[in-house]
Amino acid sequence: MTREFGLSCLFICLIVAAGIAIGAAGPGAAAAKPDWPQWGRTSLHQDSTTAVGQKPQAKLADVTYDPFVSQEKAETYSELLAHYQVPLVDGSLVLMEFKTGKYKSCDPPGSGQPYPCGPDAWDKEIWNERAFTWQNGSLVELWNFQTDWKPEPNTDKGGMNEDGLFGWEPVFHAALWNGFLYVPGAGGTLYKVNESDGTLVKQINPFNRIDKHRFVSGPPTIDAHGNVYYNVIWLDPVNPYSADIQGAWLVKVRPDDTAHKVSYATIAPASCNGCGSQRPGINVSPAVSADGKTIYTASLAHFDPLDAYLLAVNSDLTPQWQASLTVDNGTIEGAIVDLSSASPVVLPDGSVLYGVLAPSSDRGYMLKFNSSGQYLANFDFGWDDTPAIYSHDGTYSVITKDNYYDGGGPYYITQLDANLNIEWQYQSVDNYEWCVNAPAVDRNGTVYADSEDGKLFVIKQGGTLKGSLFLQSAVGAAYTPVAVGRDGKIYTENNGDMFVVGKSAH
Repeated sequence: MTREFGLSCLFICLIVAAGIAIGAAGPGAAAAKPDWPQWGRTSLHQDSTTAVGQKPQAKLADVTYDPFVSQEKAETYSELLAHYQVPLVDGSLVLMEFKTGKYKSCDPPGSGQPYPCGPDAWDKEIWNERAFTWQNGSLVELWNFQTDWKPEPNTDKGGMNEDGLFGWEPVFHAALWNGFLYVPGAGGTLYKVNESDGTLVKQINPFNRIDKHRFVSGPPTIDAHGNVYYNVIWLDPVNPYSADIQGAWLVKVRPDDTAHKVSYATIAPASCNGCGSQRPGINVSPAVSADGKTIYTASLAHFDPLDAYLLAVNSDLTPQWQASLTVDNGTIEGAIVDLSSASPVVLPDGSVLYGVLAPSSDRGYMLKFNSSGQYLANFDFGWDDTPAIYSHDGTYSVITKDNYYDGGGPYYITQLDANLNIEWQYQSVDNYEWCVNAPAVDRNGTVYADSEDGKLFVIKQGGTLKGSLFLQSAVGAAYTPVAVGRDGKIYTENNGDMFVVGKSAH
């Protein structure tokens, strides 16, 4: 059976049928090891840093990266249905996605007419990667790189929100390594860009030609050796969601820029009859084991998100194992839905976490598997979240948002032990949901997360509040990630703006 899902930060609808940095050499200088170079900070996706975050006393910067928010929200009942790149921080450099071009509103907004408009016309927008540097306490623009990347289409031709992504804009995401920025491009390609000045080095194309219906899907991941891994989906040009895919691949780009790929038909089990071919979830970012030998990604049948697997792939792109996301003798069913940005997380003991949605529910499961693919445990809520991992005292803790949507709360930031048992919870005092899809945790175990009340929250170990800062009104805002620089500045997002938070300059 095909199941289709819709989600917002205010509600979930489920339809059954998501200063200069320390050590920098000067303005625009890149650090030897980037502070926060990619989704999840490292290829383990643990969202953790050895830095200590500053106190949230002041807004040090406020930069609008999505100028179309008011138009986007008008199309979708005042909800901002989008996923955005985490701010990339490297010494004094800060890099963020920027949207330009034009947004074609529907008339009236939300009507889907005249087609294509609204989410069905988001390919008229232009995605950029823009670099800034800290100078005299302010963020100053350095350069802008415009890409020809486009997101996967919202629906089949002719109809808004009747198939596909229900208005949820896929994530555009770049990644840093060794002085270069890797930026998604058209047709399943990557642009390799000089981090210092934004000049193009080369376009990396693992395919024979560029086809605009072939999409870089989800954030690229760069391991400790400089290998880049990312997903590509090739969709039907007319009916991308009611017709089967034309192909899907996991791509590896080595540091010498040679590209290799493997089909999901090779690394994933065959789908059930009539469920379509296996492909990655649209916003999934592959994770890589600490030794670099295993890549973890997630796969679903194109027509059935419950026909889904966590996949382990060897670094030579040969299959290692596949673990069904229906576990515990079938009592837990895990769905991968394209509205989610959840990605696999490699834990300090080598096991793997992945968050899924439960069918006929507004919550999901954080599923834990060992490094051989055996199911170990679950926590009842893993929806649209790449959790943060706090290593301490010879063990580790898992930090996740824990929203109860049905009935309007309660809403928690929850810390779990290594066996996914609750250690502590911090409840939203004013009963606003947590709008974070990748919280950050620092060396002291302090947690950074944003809320729909428009505030950034800083939570100490044990679940007590260290501080908060109001940014701007954010009801209906998107799920967004948090990053922390080596100097402790906190980078967060709210309603299409990037905010930098830290100590007051006064």
